Amino acid sequence: MKNDIKKNIVNYSLNISIVIIGLSCLYFAYSLIMGTTGFKSRGDIKEGTDTAKKQITNQPNLSIQIDILNATGENRIAAKFRDYLKQKGFDVVDMGNYKTDVEKTLVLDKCGDISKAKRVADALGVSHRNVVTQLDKTKFIDASIVIGKDYNDLKPFIEKVKK
Repeated sequence: MKNDIKKNIVNYSLNISIVIIGLSCLYFAYSLIMGTTGFKSRGDIKEGTDTAKKQITNQPNLSIQIDILNATGENRIAAKFRDYLKQKGFDVVDMGNYKTDVEKTLVLDKCGDISKAKRVADALGVSHRNVVTQLDKTKFIDASIVIGKDYNDLKPFIEKVKK
């Protein structure tokens, strides 16, 4: 009889432990999905004072990595494009010269996500007809800009004049 009571108490305790562990797992899974745990990870960071978080959300183009190639035959054109695109929040990772001169500016999709290349084209004022997919997984960039001889008609030079 005493042995049966002990078994019942042990079984009851184990069942309660299983329920508590299960509920804890559900809570942490929900917290992981929703991104909140109710605990602050660091006591020195207060809500609303994290300016880095605000800067990232105000720069939707920061995740687009591009390189700029000058195909105009003139000096310092790529540097003007770089400065303009950095102001617009793009990550310009490289600059150089293209192998030949080009009449129209092109935006080359290098990663297979043409929407990123179109965002670059929109920022520059380049027609979507001049956005071409040319995959190159070795460079680890999203898009390349080949600056053509039409650079004076694009936003980096038009908006520069307005300021």
